[in-house]
Amino acid sequence: MAARVVAAALFMAVAAEPFSPPERGGGASVPMDSWMYPALDRLAALGYVPSQITGIRPWTRAEVRRQVEEANVVTQRLGADADPQALQLVEALRAEFERDSAGGTLVSIDNVYFRAGAIGGAALTDGYHLGQTWRSDFGRPFGQGGMGNVGVIARVDSGRLFGFVRGEYQKAPQIAGATEEVGEWMRRADALPVAPNTGRPAVNRFRMLEAYAGIRVRNVAVSVGKQSLYWGPSVEAPLSFSDNAEPTQNLKVSSVSPFVLPGLLRRLGSIRAEFVIGKLGGHAYTWRPWFNAQKISFKLTENLEAGFTRASIFWGEGHPATIGSFLRNFSSLMSPVASSYTDPRDPGDRKGGFDFRYRLPGVREWVTLYTDSYSEDDPSPLAAPRRAAMSPGIWLTKLPGAPRMDLRVYVASTRPLGVDLGGQFNYFNGQYRSGNTNHGFLLGNPVGRDGRAVTARTSYWLAPRRRLEVAYRQAKVSPQFLPGGGTQTGGTARLWVEVRKHWVVTAMVQYERFLIPLLGGVQRNVSGTVQMAWEPRGIAALFRR
Repeated sequence: MAARVVAAALFMAVAAEPFSPPERGGGASVPMDSWMYPALDRLAALGYVPSQITGIRPWTRAEVRRQVEEANVVTQRLGADADPQALQLVEALRAEFERDSAGGTLVSIDNVYFRAGAIGGAALTDGYHLGQTWRSDFGRPFGQGGMGNVGVIARVDSGRLFGFVRGEYQKAPQIAGATEEVGEWMRRADALPVAPNTGRPAVNRFRMLEAYAGIRVRNVAVSVGKQSLYWGPSVEAPLSFSDNAEPTQNLKVSSVSPFVLPGLLRRLGSIRAEFVIGKLGGHAYTWRPWFNAQKISFKLTENLEAGFTRASIFWGEGHPATIGSFLRNFSSLMSPVASSYTDPRDPGDRKGGFDFRYRLPGVREWVTLYTDSYSEDDPSPLAAPRRAAMSPGIWLTKLPGAPRMDLRVYVASTRPLGVDLGGQFNYFNGQYRSGNTNHGFLLGNPVGRDGRAVTARTSYWLAPRRRLEVAYRQAKVSPQFLPGGGTQTGGTARLWVEVRKHWVVTAMVQYERFLIPLLGGVQRNVSGTVQMAWEPRGIAALFRR
């Protein structure tokens, strides 16, 4: 049902009236680690981008440009009453699109970066079973010791056509395999015939993190290749799709900007929708699975947004990729118990999702409440909330006496509110034993299976491109899943500084302590990264035709 609604919405998006007509071009997406996302997030929370829909990201450059111009109109209307910080953010964001506005064909190198990092002490590298020391990092390999990345981000825009590449050289240390005891527990936890191989040789490779091409037809963009998905209002990692894992290889059909349906359907507010079908990597049981996912988000009012997700893992070894199996995946209302890893009767591992974001009345510019939720086999978390995974949060966008400081407190829990169902429920499936992962990393929140994490995060905005952030996180894994349970506690500090025009330095330092009885006693590590990025805007002009 959800898939048909999304398909209908995308069909209507071609002819429907955009909330604000987008300019031509700009079909490539802004990378999820861009500074523009927290800047626009803050502008929307302060009331300067009332049409923003956060449930479906990444946004295209055309959509980001539209939001920036909307914020500019609001600041001009407010005049002297406009927030000084909002004015600074709008000015900095508008400068990002100066080279996009001249028209024609543009081939641009947007970013060249070098990152060095290290982890001193034992590191958690298996979020599907035990936990992750570094999270939400596009599935980059890491481990105890030193690491490095050298990369480039480039794009091309030519009328309706667009393309994007992000490639990098990656270097990371070897990861030793699990002990016999830990491997045997993993075998039982995943219901496998043999223990999984959790070791990994040293990494020394070039990797395409993202590489896709597409075409834009009015307000709909169709793209194919390796590209990110980020579905939900969460700041760290939504429960369905996030940047914790390496981007997937997929076909994506997406509305570029919010649109409004005609007639009485206008009451639904502005809408965005996305349809994805793609392939997952790193799975053994069942081998070579695919996934399909649909998301639709409604901006019901300027202050309330709600979204619905439907996703499924299907096809793979023993499940022929046919039109019939595709339709069965969408239409089946039953979940038969699979007799083997290749039982063709299994319709797929189907999931649902619901999220909302609301600026509270009376304190619109001060407080935003949001929730992300996820369900296994149930059509929606709303149908069985006590079985669902939940990730609620509250965001104080300004603090009394400190308008440049914010505070977020949020929870991510894959442990149901009702009965603790252990590790073979959320993020796990009896047919697809590697669950919601891509090349070993969870597609959604790195809280993992049967886990619960609480995070407090505060940021101080020194300037649009200078920000200091400090966070504290504690995560616990239930003893119903992990023998003796597990506790992971840590503090992180991050700094973003534009040291000179077009040169940005990002630094992170983290302390972590974890106690997992299966791995022994208390263990600690200290880690950090430093990244230097150059944004060579002058090169773009050399390639313009």
